[in-house]
Amino acid sequence: MRLRIVAASLGSVALAACSSGRGLAPEGGAAGGGGAGGGAPGQTVITIRPTINRNVDVLFMLDNSSNMTINQQMLARAFSSYTGLLEALPGGLPNLHLGIVSSSLGAGRETTIDHCAPGGDQGILQARPADMTPGGPCTRAGLNPGQSFIANVDGQTNYTGDLADVFSCLALLGDGGCGFEHQLASVMRALGADGAAAPAQNAGFLRPDAYLQIVLLTDEDDCSAPPDSDLFDESSMTIASPLGPLQSYRCNEFGHLCNGKAPPRQPPGEVDLGTCVSNESGRLLPVGGIVTALKNLKADPSKVLVAAIAGPPTPYKVNVGPSQVRGDSSLWPYVEFSCTNMTANDVSTFGDPGVRIKQWVDAFGDNGVFESVCADSYAPALTHIAEQVGKAMGPPCLPAEVDATRCTFTDRVVDAQGQVTSTRLQQCADTADAGPCWRVATDASSCPTGQVLTTNRPGSVDASLTTVVTCPP
Repeated sequence: MRLRIVAASLGSVALAACSSGRGLAPEGGAAGGGGAGGGAPGQTVITIRPTINRNVDVLFMLDNSSNMTINQQMLARAFSSYTGLLEALPGGLPNLHLGIVSSSLGAGRETTIDHCAPGGDQGILQARPADMTPGGPCTRAGLNPGQSFIANVDGQTNYTGDLADVFSCLALLGDGGCGFEHQLASVMRALGADGAAAPAQNAGFLRPDAYLQIVLLTDEDDCSAPPDSDLFDESSMTIASPLGPLQSYRCNEFGHLCNGKAPPRQPPGEVDLGTCVSNESGRLLPVGGIVTALKNLKADPSKVLVAAIAGPPTPYKVNVGPSQVRGDSSLWPYVEFSCTNMTANDVSTFGDPGVRIKQWVDAFGDNGVFESVCADSYAPALTHIAEQVGKAMGPPCLPAEVDATRCTFTDRVVDAQGQVTSTRLQQCADTADAGPCWRVATDASSCPTGQVLTTNRPGSVDASLTTVVTCPP
């Protein structure tokens, strides 16, 4: 049993909360992987950019609350799986910006909860080595002075040593952060997606034209609340108090709905609540609003990729344990782990039901990846997450229902005065045809639909070039 709580003993308060796509867009809009839009009724009109965008901004949100050190170490040890796959992509490592942010964003209006200073780390990219152990990654690699994130663009770097070692050094944030984790709100704060400008220290990280990948590592569900929230009121300390005991269960009670109801504050014992969802009208920030805000960072929302290494949302079981307030005989509720694992090195990993986090990932469809935090190694998870980048940067794909032989392909180039020049493409006679022409090949490994579109053109390609594919009903 684990109780993640704020314990009160003889008037003192101490926090112990966490112990325990593809470049295709429909005409007039955007869609990952293609779609219909514009044109005559029933037509499929797809706009693609033949040139591959190799700019990728990657933000890792690392939970730094209690007991997360082992997870950070596991991530650091396996990170070469991520960078290795990116380096193996056609053309080598993408033009990469790589930043790290913590889950600490304070506890609403409260100012004296242990480890929960007002504003926490404020969404500022974490760029200071936390562990200088001799022989560790920080002694082999690091950021250059004055840098706040890792950059490797066209082979120009702002760090010394190996890329994986630099990340591994910076990722060891420790476990002194706030136990009321604001995973999603911290991401929004870091990127300036919450209605305010991003922290000045993060300037230059987010590039307008780049793909954006957001990766979460956490063993608890998101508890993102507004900055002025009273959810973490310290005067509420017992079962009979308006908000219940000051513990992580508040995030469940006021942030989840199970069968249309909040998780019970006084369950009769162990109860399986089945499948739960975010309470979008509760005290936490609505997941839907967070999804919209992050997608709005890009003119083409399909450029936003998300992933999470977290606890699966089921099973969702609540139970009771002894009160953590001296002299209080009542039983307090807690949520049981949804996963546990003892690694080959006798290291225990565990996770609470990641209800809101899974819902957030799912909202991005094929652009979302969810992996379990309870694993022997994070290498497989990081490989899948890196593959997400490779797929996004891969060749354009046509929808499975499109018969390319019935479609028209038109190149469009826009000059400095806004004048559009259109050129009709013919089907390539063969793979050696210099074009301008188009061809479609079948390759399920590159495209989920199996239809890979290739356009051949002699000479250089104008930066404004788009190809419009118009298909009849």
